Amino acid sequence: MTSFSSNSMTVPAGSPATPDGVTLVITERVRPSQVQAYEAWAHRVHDLLAEHRGFLGVHVLRDPGQAVPEYITLLRFSSQAALEAWRHSAAYQAALRELPRFTASEVDYREARGLEAWFDRPASLPAPPLWKNILVGFVGVYPLILLFSWLCGPLTRGWVWWAAILPSAFLATVFLNWPVLPLLTRWLRRWLYPSRPRNEAQGTPGPR
Repeated sequence: MTSFSSNSMTVPAGSPATPDGVTLVITERVRPSQVQAYEAWAHRVHDLLAEHRGFLGVHVLRDPGQAVPEYITLLRFSSQAALEAWRHSAAYQAALRELPRFTASEVDYREARGLEAWFDRPASLPAPPLWKNILVGFVGVYPLILLFSWLCGPLTRGWVWWAAILPSAFLATVFLNWPVLPLLTRWLRRWLYPSRPRNEAQGTPGPR
């Protein structure tokens, strides 16, 4: 497993409106001198998460182009209740007490559902406009549909039309979630978030 967090010791409040199945997206900027210690801490937290009921998985994205490394961690839970139980667990509270010595600025927390989680916005910026999200999704899914329709064609020849679409639709959905959308949002990050503040883009370090 793999993950990473920041300076604020506050456990963010949950959103009662979030339906079952939720991803907690955490954006953290880590002091360069503390990267190794932070990643070791994160691995320990992930080991604890693996034993937590309702935890589905973790994915960590790191922006290598910044002087102050930024980690975006996606924690997937089966329900809002499972997320809340983790937030208020003794193990997580104890882990949070170690966090300030690793981080260079305040941590950003947000909840996301479905593909929204992969549009990993920087902590200080709003989400990209809907048309950009739609365009990125289309760029990701269209080649997948073409590829899997071609690959599945020999297997589904002679099936009723709506059933013949199912294998390619299923595979395209799986690969869109991973790895296509995570990679696209990384590669198109500057286009998705063009107004990123200059000092953040250059990785100006926070207090040590």
